[in-house]
Amino acid sequence: MVGRTTSIFLVGALLFLTSCSGSSTGSSSVPPPSSSGHPADTGPFVTTQGQTFVDRAGDPVVLRGVDVHSLDPAVYEQAAALGANFMRVAVPWSDYEPLAPTGVEHHWNQSALEQLDALVRFCDGAHINVLLDFHQHGWSPYFSALAPAGRANGIPAWFYADGRYPDTAAGLDRAKRDFFQDAVGAELYGQFAQMIANRYRASPSVMGYEILNEPDPGDLLPRNHATTQLVVGWESGILTDLRSVDPVRTVVFMTRGGPSMGALHADLQSFGSLEHLALDVHDYFGGTGGSGYKPNGENVSRQYTSTLVGLPYSGAAESQTEYLEVDLDAARRWDIPMIVGEWGAKRTATGLGVYQSQMVGVFTSLGLSWARWSLDPKEPLGLLTLQGAPTPAAVQLKRLLARPVPGG
Repeated sequence: MVGRTTSIFLVGALLFLTSCSGSSTGSSSVPPPSSSGHPADTGPFVTTQGQTFVDRAGDPVVLRGVDVHSLDPAVYEQAAALGANFMRVAVPWSDYEPLAPTGVEHHWNQSALEQLDALVRFCDGAHINVLLDFHQHGWSPYFSALAPAGRANGIPAWFYADGRYPDTAAGLDRAKRDFFQDAVGAELYGQFAQMIANRYRASPSVMGYEILNEPDPGDLLPRNHATTQLVVGWESGILTDLRSVDPVRTVVFMTRGGPSMGALHADLQSFGSLEHLALDVHDYFGGTGGSGYKPNGENVSRQYTSTLVGLPYSGAAESQTEYLEVDLDAARRWDIPMIVGEWGAKRTATGLGVYQSQMVGVFTSLGLSWARWSLDPKEPLGLLTLQGAPTPAAVQLKRLLARPVPGG
């Protein structure tokens, strides 16, 4: 890992001065023990074997479900009603450590952890596989003024409390770039990851941990192989941290941005063993011709269109397949599974039903696991209304999930 340290004492005066305690947090210099009620080291329902997810009997499993970024049971329990066997659950560092550590002592948000415990217990009982995604959206609450609707999570605001980055677009880009070369940040992030892994390493529904959602190198240019390797180098340290606590569960990673750009040529030598590893690729491609990638497969092209903008859907299954095959080639080279951790379109988009049917068909033909974004009622892409009822897209998705798939 680039510039990694071995001591949290490098955090220094910034973190000490911004630290305090609160009624909703618990203080601990080591991660808390598993709280799920299961005996230690309970194996997951699902693990990896080569390019395939398998159950405890070694039989192939296709993970199909939804993204969840709400700890409200009325929301996440809808996954079972849909017939999903998979939840990719957002677990942003900023939500679970809202206060800076005091020296080596962390102040974990016990209220949030207990709510996450309840979600995991529900999934244990419902036999729904859970990927705990160390999410970021808008990078950090420190930069929330720049995020849509003022909502941002990921790197805690206290990490930037010294004001070294202005809360401007340029400051945000520099903060992103620097984070992948910040030894103090890597140390703290790794300790958060270890806390989560230690807490849920005995929960059978937890199939793994995702290192970082959509890694963004900010203003680091050019966006090339060297940039990808910078991200991979940072990820290798977090991977080591997770494996030191839980060597059994799958660790999921991305390379650059949502499409996992650069994966085709990425060198994972710094990861060590590729056992129990999976690649995540997000698919908001509009499927309007070609693969959406440049000829060298390093970055998306100008022809890339996005379903996030709400235009009528007119994509083709062949084009969607070409897009996914770019990163599938990388996963095959590494002999690991690939998942589509996010996909979807705005609930108001014309042709949404055609889109969903086409995408699930493409995933099935390629044998890919996936999670549809998302169950949040407030999301423009959400599968629930503001009143918490299933949207027409959710009703259709339930029908699609009911169809048997090879290895399902």
